[in-house]
Amino acid sequence: MVTPVPNVSFHVLDLPVIEGRAEEPVLLDGDRAWSHARLLEEVAAMGGVLRHLGAQPGTRVRLALGADHDVEAVVAALATARLGAVVATEGSAPVVVASEGSDVEAEQVRLVRGEGVAEPDLDWTVMLRAGRTDPAPCEVLTATAAYSPERTVGEQLDVLAAHPAPHQVGDLRALLQA
Repeated sequence: MVTPVPNVSFHVLDLPVIEGRAEEPVLLDGDRAWSHARLLEEVAAMGGVLRHLGAQPGTRVRLALGADHDVEAVVAALATARLGAVVATEGSAPVVVASEGSDVEAEQVRLVRGEGVAEPDLDWTVMLRAGRTDPAPCEVLTATAAYSPERTVGEQLDVLAAHPAPHQVGDLRALLQA
C-alpha cells in the first residue's frame, strides 16, 4: 500500500504556518524578506491560476522566467508543486510561465511576467489577482509522486532540509528547479 504524503509546497510553506512560524522569513530577495505566510499567499494564488489554466497532478508546467524574475520563478515552482504538477524548464508543456521576450515556442497557454504582454498571452499580475479569489490547496501525493522528473517528494524535501530557511531567492530557485 502506498502512503499519501503532503507535497513539497506543504512542507516549505503550510507546515511552518500551522506550527506558528507564519511571520518567520523563508525567502530573502536582496533587502526584502518574505515570510512563510506571505509566500504561501502568493503560491496558493498562483496555484489557483495554474489550476484554472489546466494544471493538475502530473501536468508539465514549463518555467521560462529570466534571472530578473527569481521570486516569480520560486512562486511558480512552488505553485506547480502545490498542484502535484511537474516543473519543466525546457520542452513543450500545456502551460508555460515565461518572462516577456523569452524564447518560447507557441504553447497552449502562456502566463507572461513583464511589460507589454500581448494577446493571446495572459498577464501574470492580472491573473494573480484572479488567483487570490480561488487559491489552490495542496495536493496530497503518493510518496513516490514526481515533483520534478528526477526526484520524489522525499528527495526534494531532503534537498530543502539541507539548506535551512531563510533561503536566498536565487538559491531556492535553483533548488526547486534542479
